[in-house]
Amino acid sequence: MTRYIKPRIAALVALALVGLLTGIGWTGEVAFTFVNIDDLTDTPGVTLSGAVPPGLTPTILPDTAGEFLHFTLPTFTVPPATFYTDLFEDVVGGTLSDRLLVTHAAGSPILDVKFASDPATVTLPPGATNLFNLVESGAFQFAGELGEYRFQVKSDRADVPAPATLLLLGSGLVVLGGTMWRRGRRHPRCPRGGRSGLLCLPSRPFGRKT
Repeated sequence: MTRYIKPRIAALVALALVGLLTGIGWTGEVAFTFVNIDDLTDTPGVTLSGAVPPGLTPTILPDTAGEFLHFTLPTFTVPPATFYTDLFEDVVGGTLSDRLLVTHAAGSPILDVKFASDPATVTLPPGATNLFNLVESGAFQFAGELGEYRFQVKSDRADVPAPATLLLLGSGLVVLGGTMWRRGRRHPRCPRGGRSGLLCLPSRPFGRKT
C-alpha cells in the first residue's frame, strides 16, 4: 500500500509546484496578483494582495510626486500591450478625474504603471487602448487585467466633502451663531404679553423735541 501512497504524494507536490510557477490554483483558475491603487489619501499609494509571490513588491520610481504615482512590476508571461482606464467624477464623459496607464513593451521584463489623480495628467502614447471608462465610487473598482496582474483603483468621489470644506462650513456656522446671539442680546424678545416672534425695540416718542 505504501508503494501507491508515495506516487500520489509526489503527484500532489508536483501539482503544487506547477501551480506556484504558473499561477494556476487548485480549481484550475489563474491565481491573480491584485494591484490595489488607493487614491483616498493625499498621495496615491499601491499595495499587492491575492496570489503574491514571495519577495514581489512594486518599485516606486523617482518621478512619483503629489497626485502622480509611477511604479513597475516584474513580469515574464505578459504579452506586449498598452491600455488605460479613465475615471470620471459624476458621469462618464464629464469631468475627468483619474487615469491609469499600464504598458508592457515587447521583450521587457517589467510592467510600467502610471496613475494620475485630479487632474489626470498622464499622456497617452500612440496605440493605447481605452479599456474602461468608470465613474468614481469611493470603493475599489476593477480597472484592467494584464497577464498575472489585476488592477483595482479606489478613487475619491467628488460629492464627498473634503476636510478643508467641512472646516470652512463649520467656521461659517460658528460666525453665524455668534452674530445671532449678539443680536438677541441687543434686542431682547418681547415679554409674553407682546406679539410672538417680534423683537422689542426701544420706543421713541413722536413729535418735536422741545
